[in-house]
Amino acid sequence: MANFDDVTIFGNTSLSDLFKQIHKNNKDTDKQISEFIETLKPMATANPGSANMLMPTVKDLIDVNVKNNEQLIKMAAIAQRAVSSNNSSADSLIDMSEIEALLAEQKNVQEQGQKLLEQAPQYQA
Repeated sequence: MANFDDVTIFGNTSLSDLFKQIHKNNKDTDKQISEFIETLKPMATANPGSANMLMPTVKDLIDVNVKNNEQLIKMAAIAQRAVSSNNSSADSLIDMSEIEALLAEQKNVQEQGQKLLEQAPQYQA
């Protein structure tokens, strides 16, 4: 079995570090979506019209989370190739353009999610 700590993909960042960061980002997004939905619950009972107007924002947040999950699946595919490979060379395990594309996509998804959270009105109890 491959040791992902030993596979350096760029700078001092190992494949294991990348997996951990993507996983952390996904958990953070899950938490933010849950917190946002919790703030909507009082609005739904106090003013159903306002809550109904915010549902597209919730949908967008969930869509961003789905994109994050898709990235985790892509990273798992890279891991599977690494595990099934007999050659421990990082060059044969990882297509660097694939990693760079995933990192760019991850950054874009994070920015989209953050913008959505910033645009959402804050409910004051």
